[in-house]
Amino acid sequence: MVNKTRSTVPVGANQPVRFYKFVAVSFLCLTVLLLGLIVFMGAKRAEITVITRSDAVDVTFPLEIGAGATAAPVSGTVTTTVVTAQKSFQPRSTRQETVSRASGVVKLYNDSGTAQPLVATTRLLSPANILYRLKKGVTVPAKGTVEAEVYADKEGEDSNLDPAVFSIPGLSAARQKEVYAKSERPLKAGVRQIGIVGEADIERATAEMLEELKVLGQAKLETQFPGAKVFSLPVQHVVEPDTAIGEETDSFVLSGRLTLAGVALDAGRLAEYGSGLLGKQVVENSEILESAAEQAGATLDEYDPAQNLAKLKVVHTGFVNIDPNSRALQKAMFFGKTEDEVRRYLLSLDHVQGVEVKFKPMWNKTVPHVGDHVSVTVKQVK
Repeated sequence: MVNKTRSTVPVGANQPVRFYKFVAVSFLCLTVLLLGLIVFMGAKRAEITVITRSDAVDVTFPLEIGAGATAAPVSGTVTTTVVTAQKSFQPRSTRQETVSRASGVVKLYNDSGTAQPLVATTRLLSPANILYRLKKGVTVPAKGTVEAEVYADKEGEDSNLDPAVFSIPGLSAARQKEVYAKSERPLKAGVRQIGIVGEADIERATAEMLEELKVLGQAKLETQFPGAKVFSLPVQHVVEPDTAIGEETDSFVLSGRLTLAGVALDAGRLAEYGSGLLGKQVVENSEILESAAEQAGATLDEYDPAQNLAKLKVVHTGFVNIDPNSRALQKAMFFGKTEDEVRRYLLSLDHVQGVEVKFKPMWNKTVPHVGDHVSVTVKQVK
């Protein structure tokens, strides 16, 4: 009798196999999940464009120039100059007068280098042989002109004349080519407007004369100090009319004399100093001074002749924008934000005019937390 024995497997021998399979499968799943997460995170991109506009900013500072000034940051010269001028004006108040002779105003020309005096009643002859005469004696300056009143030698409408060129028969033939007259308006008989000089006429003419004298004085100072920045201030003036208030005339002449104080400064040094002060005006860390005006503006407010001291108020203008390298635009400021959050944050900053945000892929709705996957571009508009 043969004894047969049965091979047996210990209970639980298959459990380690199942455990290791479970661990392997779990590890594989985690690896796939992690890989998917990495792919998911790596695919997320954000492109942020910040559209900015520069804003003007200015700085105003006082500046004293002259012998009595304290140490000034900009050197300069203080001086005075005098300018004179004469100018003819027409009164605005008028009255009507009926006349039987044609009359009006002509302009006398002298192309020569010698002044030409002409007495009252001097004859002026038109190309149509219509004769006019000077109402008052005048002197035509060399290389210059002067206006004068004329009247027709004969009464009646036959002496009416459109604008014309007149010769002066009383002069020699050679002299007539150099000294002559022109009428710019028709000369007619009938009703004539006669001007009456009023106080308002004198005030208006005085103001206009002073403005012209200021321009002449400024030009004279700029010629005296070429290359410098020149500022001027009227300190004294005298204006005298040749006609009294209430007098009847077609025109009157003002003679003016103006004294100006002038300050000549080094334009480059003035702009450099102003730019330095502008830089100090940019107090926020998120701002940068982009540019400054080439020249500073100024007004000469006071002049003390006793000390030869001038006081100016200088204004220098520049343009400020957001600094692209500021902390406010660092990539970390946008991590995890949605498009709406990015827009609201950026538009709250000074100088930001607009925002453009693009996410990739299409399903991405927030800014990734990886700096290399975020781009921030600053675009300036004018």
